[in-house]
Amino acid sequence: MLKKDFDPRIVFYTTIGYIIAIGFANKYYQIIIILPFIFYQMKLFSVDLNKLKKIFKYSIGLLLSMIFVNLLLMNKNIEYVFLSTFRLLTIIFLVTSMVSKMEIREIGFVIEKMLSPLKIFKVPVDSIGVITALAFKFIPMLEEESKRIIIAQKARGIDYKLMNLKEKISNILTLFFPVVICGIQNAVNLAISMEVRGYGNGIKRTRLKDYKLEKNDYFYLFFSFMISILYVVFCLSV
Repeated sequence: MLKKDFDPRIVFYTTIGYIIAIGFANKYYQIIIILPFIFYQMKLFSVDLNKLKKIFKYSIGLLLSMIFVNLLLMNKNIEYVFLSTFRLLTIIFLVTSMVSKMEIREIGFVIEKMLSPLKIFKVPVDSIGVITALAFKFIPMLEEESKRIIIAQKARGIDYKLMNLKEKISNILTLFFPVVICGIQNAVNLAISMEVRGYGNGIKRTRLKDYKLEKNDYFYLFFSFMISILYVVFCLSV
């Protein structure tokens, strides 16, 4: 049995491989063929099913609007709409499973390694990796801040269940400015903390954890890439 703790590079590369492969699906049966491998990857990465359900709930509006636009405004056929909706939903699930599996520092590490050839041109790859990782870090931070503001509003007597649609939209928009201001304050505090710790002084930095590819990493990378390549060839040949 393959190990659960894969190298973050394997998690990233295999996810990208499946996302690219899905883009070549143009028939119903081709979707059925790739689904077991996608589900296997999610299970292998120990994805939280409750988180996937939550993501699916939040994606329903986007999916319905996509179906509405394609069917009524662009006059696309049912098969095209189904394939487009499936691609979008599958990409959302794959990216969610990837981000759930990887920690913030691992995301920065993967971005840095992926862009490492640019070091020849003296591109600050390590800084780009850190900035990308911090961008992912601020997403749950802003979500938590939004929840705190909503709880504070409820404590002051604001009940969204009793409002009509216009009032709900108006009150939700009021969350925007305090959340943005809080995000800016957190970013400033984080920048000061990094400066105090000597980040950006040009000295080569060490890592808290060293990542090393093992036999199972190579095996699953080869397996997933072969599946993706064979799937693309199959889609193009029919």
